Amino acid sequence: MDEKNQFKKILKLDKINLEIFNSFTRDGKINYSKIGREHGVSHVSIKNRYENLIKKNIIKPSILVNFSKLDFKLAILLLELDSEAYENVKAKYSNCPRILFSFNLIGEYNHLLVFFAENLETVETIFNSCMLYNLKGVRKSNILIFGSLSEDLFLPLNFNQLDQQNENTPCGTCCKFCKSFIKEQCIGCPASKYYKGPLKIT
Repeated sequence: MDEKNQFKKILKLDKINLEIFNSFTRDGKINYSKIGREHGVSHVSIKNRYENLIKKNIIKPSILVNFSKLDFKLAILLLELDSEAYENVKAKYSNCPRILFSFNLIGEYNHLLVFFAENLETVETIFNSCMLYNLKGVRKSNILIFGSLSEDLFLPLNFNQLDQQNENTPCGTCCKFCKSFIKEQCIGCPASKYYKGPLKIT
């Protein structure tokens, strides 16, 4: 099977599914009846298609936040990890509310974390105190900080980790005892009860 047909088989990309994708991307919802009328099928058929795509883990509905509207800083942490550190990174940061993306790489660095912070001081604390302090097996690291966003940039935000009832953060740190937090150089983790930033639940 060539790459084109393999792609179409996995994504099931026909005109109806394409309209489902476009409708959800454009409006955040799907008008089953409208799509059904346009393609000569029932709204139940469209609904079943959509639910099957989700059930087969081909698509995943999610809320994306426009980071260009927030005065947050975005950063990339490049890591060279030893072989035993991969699973540790995955386990430690899978529930971190600040991590937007986590990828393995091929090249000089073998892992990448994209994260956000409310200000540069918090970026510095995350880099020096939270991440590198808690991560074992880091041979080398580098950080890249995004400049000002001049265009819309919609990214996922881990809202289900913003309960702010926990003494410790998902990575096991307690903001209460962090030197940067005590000195007010960091506003804390959004998952912690001690968090003082704009994502504080009221």
